[in-house]
Amino acid sequence: MEKIAFAVIGASAAVVVMTLIPLFTHDMTKPVDGMVMSETVMTDQEMSGMMMEDMCSANISDMAAMHQHPLRSVSPNLPVPTVSHLVFPDAMDGYNIQILTKNYEFTPAAINREAVDNEGHAHIYVNGTKISRVYSNWFHLPSSYLQPGDNLITVTLNANDHSEWAIGDTQIASTVRVVRSSVSQ
Repeated sequence: MEKIAFAVIGASAAVVVMTLIPLFTHDMTKPVDGMVMSETVMTDQEMSGMMMEDMCSANISDMAAMHQHPLRSVSPNLPVPTVSHLVFPDAMDGYNIQILTKNYEFTPAAINREAVDNEGHAHIYVNGTKISRVYSNWFHLPSSYLQPGDNLITVTLNANDHSEWAIGDTQIASTVRVVRSSVSQ
């Protein structure tokens, strides 16, 4: 088991290093397709190595269009789960999304059972439309789900019963804006 863990860590480090190399050789004065994060346009290579900020206080009005499940408040006596995600362009098609959580455990075997604090699964949304459930911290998003131009990719944390984990009336979620060219990737 330890060897597998080291292999996964090594592979993850290699992906980060290989995606950061173009950062130092790219001419930032040239227009490129990429991603907008906090109103800053980033190329696919730049965004692939950057961690998106935790968005524990997702804007409810922006998320209302995608809200399909009731909110479930995190117990006040437990650490608050957080989520962020990295978006890596895939060489073959689309993007690979790495979901990073704190104080949260993915429990795929418990799906559709009673909610247990700080565990469950995630949901992926593109432009407010639910794409899939996610039972681990990696997901491949085919480019066919993205429209040309701006796209919002949102990850929510959901309990075993599919309710959305929240702090009060604010769901725990992370959103990244990806800009896709009209040319397929």
